[in-house]
Amino acid sequence: MTLARATGTSTGLERLLRPESVAVIGASARPGFPSRALANLIEHGFDGAIHPVNPNYTELAGLTCHPSLDAIGAPVDLALIAVPAAALDAVVTDCVAAGVGAGVVFSSGFAELGADGRAAQDRFTAIARDGGMRLLGPNCMGLINRPADRTGALVASFTASVGPGLGTPSGAAYVGQSGAIGGAVIGMARERGIGLTSWASTGNEADLTAVELATALIEQDDVHVLTTYLETVPDGAAWAALTGRARELGKPIVVLRSGLTAPGRRAAASHTGALVRGDAAFELLSARDGVIAVDDVEELVDALEILLSGRRPAGPRVAVLTSSGGSGAIACDRLDAAGLSLAELAPATRDTLVERIPAYGSAANPVDVTAQLFNDGDEAFAAVCRPLLADDAVDAIMIVLTTIIGDRADALAATVAAVAAETSKPIGVVWEAALSETWTARRTLRAAGVPVTTSIPGYVDALRRLVPASGSGSPGHARNPGGTTTAAQAAQAARELELPPVVTEARGAALLDALGVPRPDGELVGGPDQAVEAARRLGGTLVLKISSPSILHKTDVGGVRVGVDATDPAAVRDAYRAVRAAGGPDGADTEGVLVQRMAPPGTELLVGVQGARDGYPAVLTVGIGGVATEIYADTASALAPATPDAVTALLRGLRGAPLLDGHRGAPPADVTAAATAIATLSAYAAALGEDLDELEINPLLVHDHGVTAADLLVRFTTR
Repeated sequence: MTLARATGTSTGLERLLRPESVAVIGASARPGFPSRALANLIEHGFDGAIHPVNPNYTELAGLTCHPSLDAIGAPVDLALIAVPAAALDAVVTDCVAAGVGAGVVFSSGFAELGADGRAAQDRFTAIARDGGMRLLGPNCMGLINRPADRTGALVASFTASVGPGLGTPSGAAYVGQSGAIGGAVIGMARERGIGLTSWASTGNEADLTAVELATALIEQDDVHVLTTYLETVPDGAAWAALTGRARELGKPIVVLRSGLTAPGRRAAASHTGALVRGDAAFELLSARDGVIAVDDVEELVDALEILLSGRRPAGPRVAVLTSSGGSGAIACDRLDAAGLSLAELAPATRDTLVERIPAYGSAANPVDVTAQLFNDGDEAFAAVCRPLLADDAVDAIMIVLTTIIGDRADALAATVAAVAAETSKPIGVVWEAALSETWTARRTLRAAGVPVTTSIPGYVDALRRLVPASGSGSPGHARNPGGTTTAAQAAQAARELELPPVVTEARGAALLDALGVPRPDGELVGGPDQAVEAARRLGGTLVLKISSPSILHKTDVGGVRVGVDATDPAAVRDAYRAVRAAGGPDGADTEGVLVQRMAPPGTELLVGVQGARDGYPAVLTVGIGGVATEIYADTASALAPATPDAVTALLRGLRGAPLLDGHRGAPPADVTAAATAIATLSAYAAALGEDLDELEINPLLVHDHGVTAADLLVRFTTR
């Protein structure tokens, strides 16, 4: 949809993006932010009314300058505010009284300075909120919006990046928490012929956030690709709404991040907490909805250029077409390192290429046409491109050119542009030559929707980020190990248990039983004689473990004895005393000692779930488990709940996956049982929502038939 044209009944957000009138409060003739903001409005042709406001002037830039908002005598949709920090309360109060719908606060000196600045920011924000006025900023560089149905651009910003011009609107939007990064995006995009349709710097985000503004922009019909720069992890519900809506609309999102801070999540002391990044939920949710993550501004613009072509690769198979064997070899190395693959060309394709390239070239992928081919006319190169594009094994073509410059470059660019018009497959050009000698050619390609970079790594990295993810699985329910109830039903039954804030393995037997996850038989005892009696009842070979909610890594403190003979009372007593001593001299929170029948051997897995937080779903993590978990750091994660198929994909993606297939004569592990049990645990964790802090089983022993949970830790947040 297109946002409605601003009226007296429009929302504050609509009046921010599509104002009919703008007041510049604090406008001045002196060089600085206020004068630059006023000049930008005028120079870029804003098609509404512009009202400078400053009692020290009667005229500015050929416009009547008003002493106050009241003196304007006409409705004002948007106020650009550039006054000292101390004046903000009064200015916002005046705006509310005058019915101003939205404000852009350029002024700084607020939350970025500390507690006093935060308090001042909160004061004027509350005034605006109570009056129904929306605010962008403070400490921001403003916004730009150029909807197709407006004759002029709204440049409500003091950024100097618009000085050289904005270029033709391309359908690209940028929203970021940094004005400087945003300015770089404007300049680098313009250099490639990409004029941004919308742009915003959100600053301190006292009111409007980057996500809220992006959510509004994604609805504009003339915005086709959204780019964003984030310094903090946004609210999960808001981010999910944005990414989900963008996916529905078919509008890709490119995100550049810094800081990589956790969204308020507490650092857990478990193995999972040590191994899984606090922002894993953000990354997984983003990946689920096809958000493209990049690492710097150049990669952002690379991805933007490819996306604006409207073409994305269907898979990872790339054909490399080059005039240099050396460049082709470099491209192969970079593709392999990026997890992309060289397309295996069909025999018919290779036969056709052999007929069309010099004998000393190569018809294998990478296809080396040699410099000689370019002496044979434009059609000779087109005749090589077309068979590659027709090959079903090719998802994308990367053309790598070196010394072709000047008039030859211009002619070649026209040829590639014509070929690109015949296909929906992405074609990209890496031109390793001076910009000054290939400028016209690059402009021709970009006008045809063919992205051009100067670096093989740059193009490969951009292409890698656009290839659809595979094997991610989707949330759902599965049968539990017992096969009598669904995972969701088991999770609900487990939720009804009365459990303490921290659940140890000894206290968690009922939970595992409710979930249908097998465990060794065991008894919690409070003395050596009780241990002997428990050993007699259990029989066989035993494990004794300290049980305390404050001791998470029992082995590290000497709190575990393995291989104790149940028929040897002295050995049982000695093991009890040694394990009990691990609880310390007072043992204030020690529950006792767990005497447990030793589980049969199996492949050791880590299963952990970090609870839902800040609007993000719970995160399931699986990995190679045991005492060396953190040494191997071999884990994979997914959003919870996960289906057994999704869990199986995670397990198969581990570096240690061959252990599950039977290593050095060992029988294959029962991956089906493991996946089913883990899926059930993930359903339980997801059902708890934000009541769960973390859940961990380490190890989950996977046998040739079935599984055994050999340890357990659960922490709740609300008990």
